[in-house]
Amino acid sequence: MFSSSPSSSSRTVAVTDQIPANGRPPALQLIGNSAAMQALRAQISRIARCGAPVAIRGESGSGKELAARAIHAQGARAGFPFIAVNCGAIPEALMEAEFFGCRQGAYTGALHERQGLFQAAHGGSLLLDEVDDLPLGMQVKLLRALQERRVRKLGGSRDEAVDVRILCASQHGLARGVAAATFRRDLYYRLNVIELAVPPLRERLADLEVLCEAILARLSPQQAVRLAPPVLAALAGYAFPGNVRELENLLERALAFADDGVIAPDGLGLPSLAGVTPLRAPPAMPERQLSLPGMAPRSVAPVLPLALYLCQAEREMITLALVRERYHRGRAARQLGISVRQLRYRMQKLTIQEPQLDDGMEDK
Repeated sequence: MFSSSPSSSSRTVAVTDQIPANGRPPALQLIGNSAAMQALRAQISRIARCGAPVAIRGESGSGKELAARAIHAQGARAGFPFIAVNCGAIPEALMEAEFFGCRQGAYTGALHERQGLFQAAHGGSLLLDEVDDLPLGMQVKLLRALQERRVRKLGGSRDEAVDVRILCASQHGLARGVAAATFRRDLYYRLNVIELAVPPLRERLADLEVLCEAILARLSPQQAVRLAPPVLAALAGYAFPGNVRELENLLERALAFADDGVIAPDGLGLPSLAGVTPLRAPPAMPERQLSLPGMAPRSVAPVLPLALYLCQAEREMITLALVRERYHRGRAARQLGISVRQLRYRMQKLTIQEPQLDDGMEDK
């Protein structure tokens, strides 16, 4: 067989993981039964049947590498290696040696001949994570390797044939790099044959409960952990800029503060609820009678966490001002009694979206 493991000492910076040659899928998988996740899995099943390059787009922590693993595991190359490399983690001076290998003595410190990522992934799949971080010089060499399906070790004199399915991942999509002239257009067309978008967690909040169960089962296999009833409601109101990775970090922290295996809302440690957004209306609750000494009983609205209520009220007022001023930030900021810079910050914090506007419509 052509597959062989890369040197562990030379891969600690760049390679994130490798599926064994027996083709078994990794322990972590795409979890969720929401419509968005069902559609994603259906796309992956179709994509896995072909061998074309795939460009995976998604926010940080949304599961781009898991999607790439699923494509590999369901395809004809499942019995061969899957190698993931973070392109932004490789020093530029070592990129050619990391990707294509090197001969002994090719550069200072090259004490042994070793293979590169392409040779190690021969027959399988190579995931280029954050591929848009590659410098232009390395993009040229990568393009040649993809076109020729051959690579030459640094310091070598002959080419080696490689058979690798290329999967790449980026946060914003490769088209943005092409528009900014930081990513080669010819390499874009070579990599972006099929584009797959991984939805952020805030667009599939229906999966929160099953995600929490799976994460807690992995973090605490020896002890059963459960969420107090208000926890899911608190999580559903959070924007999750870090997506599933951030959810896992929050739950890992909450485990340290759990009492008797029960996670309470105050143990989540949401960052000052700064990212709380009214992504969905609070669940309807029946009014109740409030009776205080010296006062007649009267109906009151249900009590919400103060931070959540204040964020909702702030978001509604900012949105109202923007709509009234037709999304002119300068006038909206004056109506709210804040600066344009403060308005931008609050819009970003509360994830308030606005229509595409001409640059001239925004006051400085």
